[in-house]
Amino acid sequence: MTPVESGSIAQQPKFSVLSARRTPNTLSNDTRLGGLRRSLTGLQNRVPSAGCLTVEWLGQSLANVRGEKLLIPASAVKVLTAATALEVLGSSFTYKTEILATKTAQPGVVTDLFFVGGGDPVIVRNEYVATEKYKTFNGTSLETLADQIVATGIRTVSGSIVGIDSRYDDKRFVDIWPTEFRFTESGPLGALLVNDGVVVGEPVKPDDPALAAASELRTMLIARGVSVTGTVRHDASLPSDATPVTTISSSPLPLVLREMLVNSDNNTAEMVLKEIGFNKLKSGSSAAGLEVVKQYFADKKITPLPSLADGSGLSGSNQASCQSFMALLNSQAAQLAPLLAIAGTTGTLTSAFEDSPMNGRLLGKTGTLSGVKSLVGYLPVEGGQPVVFAFIMNASGIDNKTAYRPLWDALGDALNKAKSTPRADQLAP
Repeated sequence: MTPVESGSIAQQPKFSVLSARRTPNTLSNDTRLGGLRRSLTGLQNRVPSAGCLTVEWLGQSLANVRGEKLLIPASAVKVLTAATALEVLGSSFTYKTEILATKTAQPGVVTDLFFVGGGDPVIVRNEYVATEKYKTFNGTSLETLADQIVATGIRTVSGSIVGIDSRYDDKRFVDIWPTEFRFTESGPLGALLVNDGVVVGEPVKPDDPALAAASELRTMLIARGVSVTGTVRHDASLPSDATPVTTISSSPLPLVLREMLVNSDNNTAEMVLKEIGFNKLKSGSSAAGLEVVKQYFADKKITPLPSLADGSGLSGSNQASCQSFMALLNSQAAQLAPLLAIAGTTGTLTSAFEDSPMNGRLLGKTGTLSGVKSLVGYLPVEGGQPVVFAFIMNASGIDNKTAYRPLWDALGDALNKAKSTPRADQLAP
């Protein structure tokens, strides 16, 4: 008998036409889908009555516990704000902050220097960032702006540093917020904001963010040898004889939104909401922004329609369902997934899933208020589509680590079934 040549068909494993080994990718996915669905069964039985859980993968619903129930999502609302901003403003959008001056006949001398806010929520100086729990990243450097001003040749400001924030309305807080959230969790808000409204070295945050911003710029200029004779003030508009000096742009919108989502930055979320309103309705207000967000949800045919009171999720009046999140997480996965915190690694997920197979893998946005805990996001799967999930719980004490962590860990353990590639013997008929 003639020897069989190496690599010929005759030497290949002889599997039945219907064997799983002939279609490993399809059946591997089927096996993993089944394993993930079974693993989620126990968790579904533990979801609080005022809670929802939805998990989808490869176009299939693997868990749906009260997916259409409207609940308080807390800071997970920021995902809805970000999704709308990416659609309305676009991924190439940048904030622009302008410096203008009333000039004199003397070289290097200006009368007043105008600091005009363009809504950039992440203008910061290094000394402020060093004090933050979740440090601002992808920010706009106040030091760089001061350097740009000096580079134009300005050496003396004989008048004042003037803050102007007329792009947005003068509502410094969302009306419905509890008093204890004001100045601490967010605000005061304004189209000209530096260091979240903080003046470095001052124990109390000023009421007027434009005045605080002007004060910080004045400090930066004096440190660079610029003589500033006057102090600071806040004007409603520019004088007609003001001429441009320099402009600084923010990072592109996705990078600003990543800082917002990873750090759960409330100020950024509220200012993004105002910018959405300004861009679409020419009104830089929270109300206008919310109107645009509502219309966006309606255009996407999201049901039930979320009811939002702010852009950050601080209000307990916000209502959204797990299905609301799934609709946007699925349709905008390529845009949203890279913007989320990484489990055990970054932002508000730094201390979550540390001893879990989700560490370094799960991408999510958290939400926390008294009696509220949320987690929405993705589990990337190598070589395939990510698992998409939304998990919202409203229950007394659920925001305590001892209450929610076991449920989060159970979710992580179940999601891990999407990673494991079955052995050939597991695929056999």
